[in-house]
Amino acid sequence: MIKVSLIEEGKVLQNMELYYLPRKGDVISSTNIKAPHYLVNVVEHVDGHELVNLHVQEFANQVVAGNEINGFRNSR
Repeated sequence: MIKVSLIEEGKVLQNMELYYLPRKGDVISSTNIKAPHYLVNVVEHVDGHELVNLHVQEFANQVVAGNEINGFRNSR
């Protein structure tokens, strides 16, 4: 498991563990479709630190993310 820190506008939203390291443009979330979804904008590795910083844009849930992100759950 990879430990990551989700950061939006310079503020840490939460820390979580993922099975893989996402890339820019990936959408991550928990398995709950009503939970927040996050679009990864920047992946930041810092030498000597265990956490990988993911700079993200937060969406309220899967429906909102699908409406706002081209190519995620839509054919735009």
